[in-house]
Amino acid sequence: MEIVSFPPLTRQRWQALDEQIRSWWQNDLHTALEADLRHDDSQTLLFLPCPYSSAGGSEAMFPEMYAWDTYFINLALLAHKREDIVRFHILNYLFEIQRYGFMPNGNRTFYTTRSQTPVFSDSIWRYYQATGDRDLLHQAYPLLKQEYTHYWNAPHHQTPIGLATNQDLGDTSSRPELMSLAETGLDFCSLFGPDIRDCVPLITNCALVRYAQTLAHLADVLGEKAEQEHWLKEAETRAQLVRDYCWNPEKGFFLEYNYREQKQLPFLSLCAYWTLWAGIATPEQAAYLVAQLTAFEHAYGLTVTDVLYPSPFPEFEWVQWGYPAGWSPLHIILIEGLQAYGYQAEAQRIAEKYLNLQVSLYEQTGNLYEKYNVVQGNTQLPHERQDDVPPLHGWSSASVVLLGRMLFGHKDEEQ
Repeated sequence: MEIVSFPPLTRQRWQALDEQIRSWWQNDLHTALEADLRHDDSQTLLFLPCPYSSAGGSEAMFPEMYAWDTYFINLALLAHKREDIVRFHILNYLFEIQRYGFMPNGNRTFYTTRSQTPVFSDSIWRYYQATGDRDLLHQAYPLLKQEYTHYWNAPHHQTPIGLATNQDLGDTSSRPELMSLAETGLDFCSLFGPDIRDCVPLITNCALVRYAQTLAHLADVLGEKAEQEHWLKEAETRAQLVRDYCWNPEKGFFLEYNYREQKQLPFLSLCAYWTLWAGIATPEQAAYLVAQLTAFEHAYGLTVTDVLYPSPFPEFEWVQWGYPAGWSPLHIILIEGLQAYGYQAEAQRIAEKYLNLQVSLYEQTGNLYEKYNVVQGNTQLPHERQDDVPPLHGWSSASVVLLGRMLFGHKDEEQ
């Protein structure tokens, strides 16, 4: 197996790409106004009141506003002082909760039967920290409570053990187990066996812990002390359930749990490290997780899984959220989690590897990509959906912006 060699990552090389990304934000904006809906050939586009930076950016793929993609885009926009666009995204999010009761997977008619990993609310808190915009918090707080309580804690997400599963509410004749898996954003993967609805995914429940923590922050700012205590208790109750059901002391790792069969699943993945990002892992558990990083770490970053697990779906020879692929959102979450627990050296080492791959391939091709082969240092992957890994701005831009600032720092920026 040939591993590509790239020159060392430097501040200058990163800054050149960072400035290019800064220039993309305005061109990456899309609209879904009434006129756009009339001209949509598929007649599936859903209205949004404000412009948005799509998952694909100005690239052809993924022109919609996707739920969890937009969270990572928001983090990069805040780093670039583009609070104006983040505010647009928040207003679109709140509009969707008012109209649908939750943030759909994306603004297409066929996405309204499910959401995606519920991380977006955290960017509202970060937006407030950057702007002090209390008026928007007043508008957001009741709607976030509505989504958390009446969508993510609705009966179709509940299980007898108190943790959430994922479920698509659409046509049950169209492979509902696959559509339900898509609600995690990990479409598709081997981590949950053939049917995610039997499981309580780490990625979903860690995100819901963080969601409850965000609600506690907002309640505190708005002077709702009793509600703040409620949300803190809600977060800790779910966190303890994750520790109870998903921690495996023999392996020193968090594993996915099948609640119907009452057993942990044998697949190791980066989803375990969401427990760091959400503050669920104890210090001792965090130390075990850090020791296990070597199972995922390669020349240019982290693979989603430690090895290539067989696809549980007969129509897919390979699933894209697995070895040897590395993805920007998982790197961002894991690196933030490592930093939160004081593992700065590990965070910097991984960030440098992955960022160097992104910068180097951009210098060669002029593109950022949806995902990368972090083992070999290229974009040559077994293909599940497309003939080639598509160019992508979105969260791939976000990892460049965020990881570069972590490694090199940054001066005060003017919009």
